[in-house]
Formats: sequence, C-alpha cells, structure tokens
Amino acid sequence: MEMEHAVIQQQVVEYPEEHEVEVDVDNIMKTEVAYGSGVHSTAFRYKHKKRSKVWEEYKPIFLNGKVQFAECLYCHNRLSCKDSNGTSHLWRHQKICPAKSEAAAEGQQKDSYFPYVLVNGDGPVSPIDPVNQIISETLDDIGSATPSRFKSKVWKEFTPIYVEGKLQAADCIHCQKRLSANKFGGRSHLSRHLLTCPGRLESLHNHHKFLFEPSSAPSFNSRANDELSPALTNGKVQIAEYANKLPRISTSGDTIHTIQPIQMVPAHPPPTSDGASLKKQRTSFTNISTDKSAGKFCQETSYQELAKMIILHAYPFSVVEHEEMRRVIKNLNPIVGMVSHNDMKDHCTALFQKEKVNIKDVLALSCRRVSLSASIWTPDGPEPTVNYLCLTAHFVGDDWKVHRVIIKFGMFWSSPTNLERIIHCKEASVPESESGPYNVMWDAIRDWNLDQKILSLTSVGDVRNNANTVKLKEMLIEKKCLPIRGKLYNIACLDDILNSVVSAGQADILRFVGDAVMEFFVAHASSPSAQQQLLEVISQMSLKCPQEDAKWWHKFYFRLEVLLHFKKSFPSEEVLNLEDMNVAESICKILRMFYRVIEVISCPSSVTANIYFNEVWKVRTVLQEEASNGNGEFSRMVMEMQEAFHGYWQNTYLWLSIPVVLDPRFKIGFIEFRLKRAFGTNSESYLSDIRETVRELFNEYCNPTDLPSAASNSAALDADNDLLEDWDQHLNEQASCQISTELDDYLEEGLVPRKDEFDILNWWMNHTTKYPTLAAMAQDILAMPASAVQSEAAFNSSGPVIPKHYSTLNIKTIEALVCARDWMR
Repeated sequence: MEMEHAVIQQQVVEYPEEHEVEVDVDNIMKTEVAYGSGVHSTAFRYKHKKRSKVWEEYKPIFLNGKVQFAECLYCHNRLSCKDSNGTSHLWRHQKICPAKSEAAAEGQQKDSYFPYVLVNGDGPVSPIDPVNQIISETLDDIGSATPSRFKSKVWKEFTPIYVEGKLQAADCIHCQKRLSANKFGGRSHLSRHLLTCPGRLESLHNHHKFLFEPSSAPSFNSRANDELSPALTNGKVQIAEYANKLPRISTSGDTIHTIQPIQMVPAHPPPTSDGASLKKQRTSFTNISTDKSAGKFCQETSYQELAKMIILHAYPFSVVEHEEMRRVIKNLNPIVGMVSHNDMKDHCTALFQKEKVNIKDVLALSCRRVSLSASIWTPDGPEPTVNYLCLTAHFVGDDWKVHRVIIKFGMFWSSPTNLERIIHCKEASVPESESGPYNVMWDAIRDWNLDQKILSLTSVGDVRNNANTVKLKEMLIEKKCLPIRGKLYNIACLDDILNSVVSAGQADILRFVGDAVMEFFVAHASSPSAQQQLLEVISQMSLKCPQEDAKWWHKFYFRLEVLLHFKKSFPSEEVLNLEDMNVAESICKILRMFYRVIEVISCPSSVTANIYFNEVWKVRTVLQEEASNGNGEFSRMVMEMQEAFHGYWQNTYLWLSIPVVLDPRFKIGFIEFRLKRAFGTNSESYLSDIRETVRELFNEYCNPTDLPSAASNSAALDADNDLLEDWDQHLNEQASCQISTELDDYLEEGLVPRKDEFDILNWWMNHTTKYPTLAAMAQDILAMPASAVQSEAAFNSSGPVIPKHYSTLNIKTIEALVCARDWMR
C-alpha cells in the first residue's frame, strides 16, 4: 500500500507541467483520493479559462496530454485544434456540417461523452481505491432528497449514479450504457440516446437484433483497451474517445447490473527515451482516422444509391424523411446518417451534373452529327396548367449502336393563372404567344455545343407548327448549321400523324360500328357463362390489353380484335349482322396497321431509319385498298384519311428515302420500283429530287474532310496578289469528281442478299475502309428518329407525363430528375 502511494506521488511530482491540459469547463472538479488509512484532500483542477460555446458541439481529443483535435458530435469529422488555432474554424464547420441539420430535424445525434474517463477494476472495493465505491440509487431512494432533479420523464429509463454523494452518471436500463449526468450537463443527451438505443429499439420491434459484420463488431478486449482509456495524468483530467462506454456484468437470469469499482490511472504513461509511446499513439490515431474515412466513404455511397433510387422510381424527395424509410435504413445499417429532403435534392442534382459531363464527352467525341426529337410532356392529372418541352438527341456512337439521350427539359407553356407555381417556384409564366420551343431548343444547342452538329429534327404537332420553331430553323440555316439547307429539319412525328389520320375518321368509325360493338360486349358481360367465353378468347390473343388512359382508337381497336376472335372461336354465335361485320373487319384492318407501325417506330430499342419507308408504305397501301372496296360511305371516310396521310408523304418522302438508299439490300432501285408502281409517270419528279438530294448531301460530307478548301488556301496568300485562285478551283472540281466515284461505285455495286438478322450498322462498320465518306454519312442518317415519343407514351391519351409531385419543383430540378432517370435506364 505504501509502495503504491509512493509510485502515484512520484508520477504526480515528476511530470507536473508536461501534461497540463487546457480544457474548457464551467466549474473546477475536485476528487477525493484515499491514501493509506487517512484521507488526503487534493484538488485536481483544470487550467481554467473562459469556455467557448462551440465546445458544446465538439469532443476534444488529447495526444501527449494536450488537446490536438476536436471531433464534431454530428458528422465525426476531426479538425485540428491546437492552442494557436483558435475556434473560428470550428464555428465555420458547424455552419456547413451536413449532419447537424439532419440531427436537428430528427432529434438524433451522438450520445454525449462521459466528461472524464474511468477504467473499471475487477477487484472489490477497498479503502485504498482513489475513488470511493459508486453507489447506484433508484428513483425511490432519492426522490425525497432531490425531487426537482428527477421530474423529467427521461429518468424513468435511466438509473442515477452517484460519486461521493454527487450525481455524476446515468445508466440506461435497456442497454446499460453509462452517460454523463452531472448538474451542468442537462438531460437532452439522455433523450437523444433513447431514440437510438439498440436495447430499447429491440424491445419495441419484437426483439429484433442488429446484424453486424465480423469486422465491425469489436470484442470486449478491444473495447476495454481502446474505448476505455484512462483519465488522470499526473493530477490532470483527460478526456478520451468513447468514454461513455463502461463495461457491465449481467447475470443470465434476472437482469442484475453489477456496478464495478472505478479506479483512476494515468491516461498516458511517461514517454520513454526511445519514443515508443509516442509512436504507438500516432499509430493508434492513424488507424482511427482511416476508419473514419472509410465510414464517410460508405455513407456517401449510400447517399448516391438512395439518390438513384429516388430518380429511377420517381419518388418524392420527402421519402427520406418518412419515419418508415428511416427505420428501414437504420435497421439495415445503423451507421448511415439520414439526410433531409433538401440535401437529397442536392445529391440528385449533383448526380445529374456528373452524368451530364460524361454524356457531353460522348457526344463530342463519338459522333459527327446528331438528330433531335421534340415532344410535349404534361404533369400527370387532369387539366394541366403547364406543358414541358423534352428535347432528345439520337446518334450512332463509336460502338455503331443507336443511342438516344434526353438533353433538355424546359418550360414550353404555363398558365398565367397558376399563381401557386409562380409563388413556390419563383418562375414567370410562359404565355402561348411566347411559348418556348425557340428558347428551350436554342439553349440546348448552345449548352451541348451542337450548333454545327445538327442533322435533323423530328417534332410533334404543337412544336412543329409553332412559329418560333420556324424562326429557329431560319436562324440555323442562316448560320449554316443545317446540311442541305434544312431539308431534313422539322419533320413530323409519324405516330402523331397517324393519330391525326385516325381522328379525321373518328366520327364515322363510331357511327358505323360503335353501337354494335358496345351492344356485343354488354350482352357478353351480363352472364357468367358468356363472360367466361369472352375471357377465354382474350387469353388466347397475343395482343396486349390497353391501359385505362389509352387513346380512344387503341381501346376501340382492341375491342374489334376481341370481337373478331370471338367470331372465329364460336362461329355458331351471332355476333353482328353481315354488313356490320364487313365494316368492322375493314376498320380493324386499318387500325391494326396503325398500331403495328407505331409499335415499330417508337420501339425503345431505337430502330434504324432505313425501316421507316417500308412501314409508311404499309399504311399507304392499306388505306388505298380499303378506299377502293366499293362501300360508298365507308370508302369516302377512308379517302379522307388518305388525304390527311398524303400531306405527310409529300413533306417527308425525301427524309424517308435517303436512309433506304444507304441500305445495301435496296439502294435507289427499291425507291424507283415503289414510286413507279404508285405514281406512274409522275414518279420521275420524286426520283429526280431524291437523287439530287443524296448527291448534294454526299458532297457536303466530302467537303469538310476530303476536299481542299479554296478559302483556306487563299487565306495564306495575299488577297491582292492571289493569282492561283482558278487553279485551286480546278483542284476542287477534280477532287470532287474523283470522290464522287465512291457514291457511284456503291450504287452500281450489287445488292446484298436480304436476311432476317441483317444488321445495317454492322455492315457499314465493316465497310468503313471501302466507303469512308458514305459510312460517316450512314452513321448520321440511320440515327434519325421517326417518332418523338416511346411506345408506352405513344398510345397514352395525354402523351408523356411526369409525376404529379414534380410540378411543385422548379424547372431546373425537374430537368435534373427527368434527364438523370433517362440516362440511368
């Protein structure tokens, strides 16, 4: 006993100044230390200075007896904190700490640490212990002595712990964790602990146990060595990490918590001459920092994955604040901190910006020209007060595959009466007279550096017929941004045209067979046996049932197909009279062709442009056949539909024919065959126009790369003394004649045999060396789209829609969500 007293006294005297530590506290704590049979009252004091409130947000970390770092209680980042640094950087970190705003919103933050570190001993309490035995008192024992201190409801779930008659700690009755509880510490940290206490959550959630990976579940020995670091160094109080975790002993029967005696020992032994202790401390700190960095990286990854989930499934940002979502994530990984909806919006926007940079690089390096398509989107719901313009880029990349990416999502039109959006999103309305195709498309062209790379534009009627779209085309032609003077620009969307053609005959179609079809389904839905027959017929059909919000003609076509299949399956059943049945078959034939063509051209896999001509020709053929069937009123209706379709043909036959010329299975001969059979002697004007346009486009592709430029050659010479301009012109003409033989050789070469699995892009990739200019031309031409929307939206009555909750966001956020979702698919 005397020897132990001498050792402790020697340590206190030998290192009186080296281990002095400046720690901000409100009061000086005194500890009674027992020596021998008597009690010697010695006061161990902090070096006192005025306390900064910023330390309420940080945990001081000591190395060599001095404060070296401050650990944020919210995000656990460590900041340097030496005497000369001050605390201004700690204040700045609190203003931008992402975890602090989250903790304030949800009331969950790390538990407070025990203000001085205690190491439990295994032996019994004896008079030589520096600190007397800790006495555990219940609320019943002390309620009468200090009734005001335990009025808080939090004490129903904590056991107060006294040292020398003074309250110093509180034990959680669920997990037995010990937290500080002196009269200066408050009780809020106890409430926060209950929100995250694993023992309490276990009892609330049917004793659900958290599963940890072996590497993340430290043993008791590691906790005793690493987390319960000692507290006193030569009479100075040391604050160590995880000091609130004190070991407990519990029995297997009734839960009895045995409080072990506590002994204070030096926090850091005196440094040796070889510096081994300092090296060990530095190594320990390095390992802790590495673990923290690994945890932060994992958390950032979790946020990114959560952002991807929100974008792909169009969830609202507020889903991260739903109690159920927080509970699921905490159960999966308690380490991951939750974020607010504003933080998640920032994560989604950052993800969009990152992907945008990558796609910009692809567009800049992987293709010569791009084709654009423009469609109108609306918020999901009745009577939208805002329309959006979606601009998509189509191109063939270096992999010789067709790619389509949304590059712009902007405001097309918004109602001036939509006051709520003006207030919440702080966006001005866009009247119909100032609708935004010009601004949206021109902004996208400049943002993505496409002013010299545009080949074509395919757009829906609202965009194509807008005066601002025509204005944009004229401006692009003036700036020489469009090839062949914009002949391929602002082409009508084919599915939009077919919808308008059907709409032209809607009244007559419903008048002819609408009532008869309705009577058939009413009759077969009234009895169980007839209904069973109907369902049996539908199950045998390969046709997909339309959605509830499908276009009217799509629903009507499905009913006609069911009716005709029912007639074949049950020939004895009287379905319709003979005349109505013939009309129903003719109408179904027309609508069936429209449906299949839209399915092909709006396929999500992005088909190549060489197939469009044949699909359009199918529509033209079926209309021509049904117009000449001899039924007077019905024939007149089909002729009206033919007239509406003929307008589309006149405006797009060049656009449809050029990709066919670049198909080695057909070339120009297929076009001649079709047009001569359809138009006779009038076909020559079409053929002449097609040949001239193909050659003109080919020459434009030759000039930038293969032909010497007279302007560039003469720029190096004196403008007044250039006597070789005629020679340069002669060289250009000669080179043009030589290169034009590439086109002639291709057209004169034999046709490639037709195969079911023919890949036209692969063919051109393999013939790039033989036809370099034509291959570059085909790479751009074959990516032109015939439809501006995909199939799921092509049959929708309202067209493409965005989730209803998107309409409460500003346009920049909506653009980020729509574009990022398209890029991730």
